[in-house]
Amino acid sequence: MGVLVAKSRNEWAQVITESFVPLSLGSASGSFRGSVRSSALGSAATLSEVRTHGPSVVLRSARLVRVEPRDDYLFSLHLYGEGAVFQDGRQARLPCGGGALYDTARPYELRFPTDTRQLVLQMSREQLHDRVGRVEDMRGRALPGDHPTVRVLAACLRELADTSDDLTGGQRAELGLTALDLMATALRAVAGAGSGVPAGRGALLAMMQAFVREHLAEPWLTPEVIARHHRVSLRYTVDLFATDGTSPAAFIRAERLRTAHRILVDPRYATLTVSAAAARCGFSDRTTFTRAFVRAYGRTPAELRRDVAALSADS
Repeated sequence: MGVLVAKSRNEWAQVITESFVPLSLGSASGSFRGSVRSSALGSAATLSEVRTHGPSVVLRSARLVRVEPRDDYLFSLHLYGEGAVFQDGRQARLPCGGGALYDTARPYELRFPTDTRQLVLQMSREQLHDRVGRVEDMRGRALPGDHPTVRVLAACLRELADTSDDLTGGQRAELGLTALDLMATALRAVAGAGSGVPAGRGALLAMMQAFVREHLAEPWLTPEVIARHHRVSLRYTVDLFATDGTSPAAFIRAERLRTAHRILVDPRYATLTVSAAAARCGFSDRTTFTRAFVRAYGRTPAELRRDVAALSADS
């Protein structure tokens, strides 16, 4: 793990910019000190332990978003002190043991009136969207520390921070993917409990999308099955997906391909054949799968596998 230390507010602005994304300091006490200890979890994520001594306000302004664009999500797990995240008109308090998700592609403000300690998981938008779908509904919202899935996520992040120096690069990469899976589980569970789930038609669409993701491997998954399971007509189901710019069949295919892509680049499934990976995602015919994969990603599943293996060998 690399450690960056700041002994003044000016140094802190530089440290957090180098560690995360371009940021500025709204305010900080004259005796402010801080440190960031970061560990790369493969290409999927980075985990950082942040400690501050003295109050501070951290800003990612609209100007910084425009001039220094970034496309990651950050999740702050608060371990000590008080804090809050402000984004998109929402305020999320950071209770100890809980946290909040925020988007580096949009302005945000972090306020810490006390000394703090937190773990920050930095994830690519693509990785999180592959697992959650409409993650935008959860940005700027709190994930309570007493929720069972958040407790499991928090335990994983704490152990990763404590043991990262003793892990190999391959182990960190695998556990980074595990952390992303747990992050997605917590976001879906908290959203399902009422944090940010849209009402009416939006809620039904979200339920249908979750149903698809849960049954991707099933050959019987069709638009008709989705409609029947949710006790609505096929026409109504098609209209719902159209509001999200897609169709039931296209959504099923896209989710299957995204899941297959994630399996093929995941070192935990390196021994799984391409045909077996396709079957896990509901493709019964390898030729059909390969054609769809090439249309979506511009190369065959086998070529993707070789590229990933070559990158791993070089590192």
